[in-house]
Amino acid sequence: MKSRSICPSCKAVLEFDRAVISVVKCPKCNYRGNVENFKEQAQGTELRGHSSTGKLYKPGKLELLESDAQWLQKEKTVDLKRDINTLGRMSPNSTATVQLPVADPFISRSHAIINVKMKADGVFEHRLSDNGSKNGTFHNSEHLEKDEIIILMPDDIIKLGHTSFKFIPE
Repeated sequence: MKSRSICPSCKAVLEFDRAVISVVKCPKCNYRGNVENFKEQAQGTELRGHSSTGKLYKPGKLELLESDAQWLQKEKTVDLKRDINTLGRMSPNSTATVQLPVADPFISRSHAIINVKMKADGVFEHRLSDNGSKNGTFHNSEHLEKDEIIILMPDDIIKLGHTSFKFIPE
């Protein structure tokens, strides 16, 4: 009888007969290990990232917390999309894919990046990095170093220029 098990490396859900197989190779990440290494998913439980209808969570949002500058729209949240989200100040010359509607001159036109990737188990992972901005990007009051990548967690605070956002997962 097949059971649902979770890969210890990439957390992908695999189905195989535990009584017949002794070594398992994950097709997603090629992790190879004994059956005992693969945690069995209890019957009736759902994977994190799935609703009861099987739908996946959506990419998260950024919610405006504070800014010294004027926020230029009524809505105080910005939706993130799958893959690369380049955050920058709204401007006709901006190359940002997510143009923040704020008149904060301390935010670059292409300030930071949030890369939204779906993991094998259907959960979205949000990776924050600075995009070579002049004034830097801050994660929970800590300055991001060049080439540093931070995985965002619920309620993390991101500060660009004089504007702060809270990360909200969907």
